[in-house]
Amino acid sequence: MTNNWNTTVWLTPSDGKRWRFDPGSLSLAFAYSGDFGYNIDAWETLREPSDLDAWLTGRFGPALRPSHDTEYLDARHLRAAIAAVARRIASGDKLDPAAVDTINDWAGRPSAQHYLAGGTREPEPPSPARLIATIAQDAVRSFAPNTGTIRECAADDCRLIFLDSSRPQNRRWCSMNRCGGRAKARTHYAQHRTGEPS
Repeated sequence: MTNNWNTTVWLTPSDGKRWRFDPGSLSLAFAYSGDFGYNIDAWETLREPSDLDAWLTGRFGPALRPSHDTEYLDARHLRAAIAAVARRIASGDKLDPAAVDTINDWAGRPSAQHYLAGGTREPEPPSPARLIATIAQDAVRSFAPNTGTIRECAADDCRLIFLDSSRPQNRRWCSMNRCGGRAKARTHYAQHRTGEPS
């Protein structure tokens, strides 16, 4: 198992145009499988254990077995804690200790193990619980001050949160193809208008 997980998600805003967003970490990608704490039911994608299994398989590969109901509910509880902590870090608010405890509890559990390929035995796939713990461990790393900066998109009409792990720590937009491009177009239009003779 590698830790080069796919961190991109597909989002469908109210205009119906699906687009690809990279929040910069596995745990934030997991948080975007739901409503990110905004109580918008239409954003929920994990409506039953099989949906969780599909999400985990898409990131990690096959698990040892399907998720049971308790793992499904635990994963959604962890997801809510990740979203709550990310939103508070991005806004500079004090963290919710209960959400931090949930993340820390899962991060302290056995996670998916990394193996060197080429042995005589194929390693056993991890259980769903181990994959959930791996997501929590990623959250601990992602929210640590030395990893990067948790930011909210600078666009006035966007609240997407991402991990800025770029070297200069100056990422402002959820995506240059979306909010960044629109901001550049508005700036260009404003400069063009002011440059026109009256």
